[in-house]
Amino acid sequence: MPYKQLDQDSVIEYIKSVPEMKQVFSSFDNLNVSEIGDGNLNFVYNVTNNEKPKETVIVKQAVPFLRIVGESWPLPKERMNFEIMALQHAAKYCPALVPEIYHASHEMCLIIMQNLTDHKVIRGEIIQGKYFPRLAEDTSTYMAENLFHTTDWFLDHKTKKELVGKFINVDLCKITEDFVFTNPYEKSDTNSFNPELTQENIDFIQKDSELKLAVAEMKYKFMNNAEALLHGDLHIGSIMANEDETYVIDPEFAFFGPIGFDIGAFIGNLIMAYFSHEHRQKLLGNEPYQYRKWLLDTVEATWELFEQKFDKLWADHQEKENLPYWQYEGGKEAAAEQRKRFIRKIFSDTVGFAACKMMRRILGLAKVADIADIEDLKERARIERMTLKMGKQMVINRDSYSSIQELTALAKELSPLV
Repeated sequence: MPYKQLDQDSVIEYIKSVPEMKQVFSSFDNLNVSEIGDGNLNFVYNVTNNEKPKETVIVKQAVPFLRIVGESWPLPKERMNFEIMALQHAAKYCPALVPEIYHASHEMCLIIMQNLTDHKVIRGEIIQGKYFPRLAEDTSTYMAENLFHTTDWFLDHKTKKELVGKFINVDLCKITEDFVFTNPYEKSDTNSFNPELTQENIDFIQKDSELKLAVAEMKYKFMNNAEALLHGDLHIGSIMANEDETYVIDPEFAFFGPIGFDIGAFIGNLIMAYFSHEHRQKLLGNEPYQYRKWLLDTVEATWELFEQKFDKLWADHQEKENLPYWQYEGGKEAAAEQRKRFIRKIFSDTVGFAACKMMRRILGLAKVADIADIEDLKERARIERMTLKMGKQMVINRDSYSSIQELTALAKELSPLV
């Protein structure tokens, strides 16, 4: 079928034309369609059988422009193909952590998938102080499984190079290059920031040569280090969960890049949530300590579990392959040292990328509601200054941190856990 942009009326006709939908809906006579209007890039529709509400799907379609801006900002609709391929890949290694795909069309730049009716996007829930007991366990599994199984440590040379070619995501990588690594650190019309931030606060980032050199180095890694298949936008708005289950969604920014980018994006968002709850827990009528401690515990557990799982996947694969390269006295220990050194590099990158993600959310175009929706602008600016200060120290000193606890200690230094 040639491409056609769907609306609430034509979505039903499309649903009826898809054979796989007969396995989901017992009848097409009483379908309800509602648009989910919180996406920046795409149109997303909830389609439900009014007579049997458990019969429901999500329809997500890319349009040839950036939805948040409109048709004045063209963006190739084929970007949806990267999300389709990334979800299909993740389903091979951690099917319980991504929504089930019922139908995908590269021509229509569209995907029909499981409607996670019992789960919510965790950013909004974290803002409200909700706990997710499996968040670190499940997110670390998602990252370890997807990242390891697309590295050169696992894939053969030909398969890896072919996959890298399929995931050359030019347009969405350009968005990241501009809005994460460039515009927030210079004068740009796209930047937006709290009017309570002073010029001195902005110059603290934009006119610091050591910081700008460090960010430029992180940008180069992002653009050139095709280590593994990334989600590409793994923040707490790209995860849906409840107390028992976790699902990672929206991998349309997927491409082959540095492993630390996904981990850093997730951890950086949790650190910003930690800062925001110095204020938000009081608004909720709670003492801030317990919830903020859970956020930092989740930061630490996420990295530690990822490190353990990634190393085990790699060690098990090395043992299975039994490569001649390590077949000598002391070879097993040398292979373990190789894994240790590489994971140490991932940690350094994780810290640097987390920093860039944090700083760009304060000075750049796209904000995080955790901080940006704080109504008291002076209080918001106080929290933003903490975020900028921590981000700056992290990216400059990224190679000097030897443990995740040093990172959480820095967060507590800037915003005491009391």
